[in-house]
Formats: sequence, C-alpha cells, structure tokens
Amino acid sequence: MTTSVETPRDLVEQLFQSLPSRDADRFVSLFDPDAVFEIPFLIPGEPTRIEGRDAIREYLASRWSGMPGLELHGIRPVVHETGDPELFITEVDIDITRPGQPRAWVRSSVNVIRVRNGLVTLFRDYMDTGRILTMRQALQG
Repeated sequence: MTTSVETPRDLVEQLFQSLPSRDADRFVSLFDPDAVFEIPFLIPGEPTRIEGRDAIREYLASRWSGMPGLELHGIRPVVHETGDPELFITEVDIDITRPGQPRAWVRSSVNVIRVRNGLVTLFRDYMDTGRILTMRQALQG
C-alpha cells in the first residue's frame, strides 16, 4: 500500500480508516519496520509489547481472525495533537455488533501514537481489556 499523507496527523487518520477491514497487512503498511506496539493493560495470554512491523502484523492477524461473528461496522477516532508534532493521543469509538448483542457504539481504546519520517513508530493501545475478555468468553461460548 502506498501512503499519500501530507502530515503526521493525516497518517494517524489514515491508519484508523483502514481498521474496519481488519486487514493486518493494510494496517501495518503505515508502520516503520522497527515499530513498537504496546498493550499496557494485560490481557491474559497476550504480549504487552510487540516489536517490529512483521511481528505486529502476525499478532493482529491472529487476534482479528480469532473473533468470528464479530462485525466491525465503523470506527470514529478523535485525534488530539500534543505539543510534540510527532505525538498524538486518540480516543476511539467503534460501531460493533457482538454475537448475541445489538449493534452499538462503544469506546474501545485510547491510543498514544508516535509518527516519525512518515510512519508509525509507536502505537500504544490502552484498550478496554474487560470488553476484550468478555467478547472472548462469548465467542468461546
């Protein structure tokens, strides 16, 4: 995928546009080869730090494929700029249908994202780990 972004903020916005497809290749195409993906709040059995674009791709592809029956309809990020032009904070709501539940907008995460030289070098995902665990339990039934 070729990126056509003019500013680091454009890149962050483009990053979230790719998420509804749950296409790990497309998502990480905006990452630096040495990028770091962090999940500070522990999800049992999952890493808290993943280093390198290829490892991030593998992790996300595995995680996203392990959620059958989950429908992701849209994502609404609110991007906040900081005093550092390469650092962004996002608040992310997702439009989702979980198995056996009605479609709803839910707050899924707050992210810290660093962009350097036109690529994401850090994606820190403060996700709703309780929601993730509840979804896993429902999917495992």
